[in-house]
Amino acid sequence: KFLNFEDIIILPHGYDPDDFEKIESIPKSNDKMIITHSGIFYENITPKYLLRAIKQISEERPDVAANIELHFIGHFRTENQKIISDLGLQQFVRVYGYLNHLEALRKVISSDILWVMLSDTPNMDKVSSGKLFEYFGTRKPIIASVPEGASKTAAENYGASFITKPEDVDSLKSTIYKVHELYKRNKLPKPDEEFVLEHDRKWLTQKLTKEFQFFLKEEV
Repeated sequence: KFLNFEDIIILPHGYDPDDFEKIESIPKSNDKMIITHSGIFYENITPKYLLRAIKQISEERPDVAANIELHFIGHFRTENQKIISDLGLQQFVRVYGYLNHLEALRKVISSDILWVMLSDTPNMDKVSSGKLFEYFGTRKPIIASVPEGASKTAAENYGASFITKPEDVDSLKSTIYKVHELYKRNKLPKPDEEFVLEHDRKWLTQKLTKEFQFFLKEEV
């Protein structure tokens, strides 16, 4: 209660620019649009809504579905593998399993679209997803299936995000149609470069250092 907003400096998550300098993207073997998720699924954070959206697209517009690949990087639970099998989506999905950080990033920067999901559960509005901020470092377009709150605000400020509700299959489906059309026309959005640079960990460290220096001078 002794603090007010002006007393507080908030430093967000960020990305390490050195990681991106060490890796090169993987040349594509075809023109398919790659949508990638990097990280694990747990509890209510699940790929099932995205998979259902792709299933509907495969039935409504098989020509569009044929030009899409879903890539999953990280531990992938047996129940999620079963969803893929039950929906008959094996031809649209590649599961890479656990990869070391740099190899995972290489897959990420070789993608066309990145996908992140947070569940719409109590207090999730206060969650700021670290994965989302690493995505920012790629400068790739993002489909963010997130609830109202901190992560949605960050995705909107990024400037190259398509926002859907976490469990809204219809919204995901229409977003994928939109993104695919932009992809074909080479019109996918670019992020706000100033926003991206403000989440570079070197810049964040400089900002924190300046704050420390300011308070040290005050003490003197």
